Amino acid sequence: MTESSFAQRLWDDNRDLADACLEHPFLVGLADGSLSESRYGLFAQQDHFYLDAYARSYAWGAVRAHDWGTRRQFGSLLAGILTEGTLHEQTAPELGVSLEDVQPLPAAREYTDFLLATAATGTIGEHLAAMAPCAKLYGWLGTRLADQPYDERYGFWIDMYSGPGYLEKVEIIMDMLDQHGEESAAEAIKFRTAMELEYHFFDSAWVNGDSQ
Repeated sequence: MTESSFAQRLWDDNRDLADACLEHPFLVGLADGSLSESRYGLFAQQDHFYLDAYARSYAWGAVRAHDWGTRRQFGSLLAGILTEGTLHEQTAPELGVSLEDVQPLPAAREYTDFLLATAATGTIGEHLAAMAPCAKLYGWLGTRLADQPYDERYGFWIDMYSGPGYLEKVEIIMDMLDQHGEESAAEAIKFRTAMELEYHFFDSAWVNGDSQ
């Protein structure tokens, strides 16, 4: 039997959190169309704030890379995030959501602070271990939701994250984690922490969105 790669083992070790996200009422409601616009709208605002930090974290990777090949890979991933960011810009107006002057909830602030601190001070392996869970989780969620009947109301979200262009970016960052990761305990902790923060991000939009 072929041994799994380091990045795949990290993902497998954290499937409990991926499953928890998939089963969360936010994702269930997104798939069946019952998710309220107030909850999705709050999520869109918080994710817009988050993606700005995620893009800057990729930029940090390009700055700190030790070779042109790695620099180009970070640049490619940054370009993908800039494209992903248009999702909220295109859908926010029809949902009546403003993306200007977003006030981050604690879950978003904690996650972005974690990403940027790791990008600035961690090893490249730790940096990638902190960033890969977001990409991998969204691709996995999008694919799982696309494989079953889903309501078209939020179909744009599912289509984005199950699309071949997005999944290609997932493969790039997972391959980079395999290439640069040292299979250290610190990297495993970064990966787990990011997965926990992903769950809290969805939960925060669900809990706080009904009051918007």
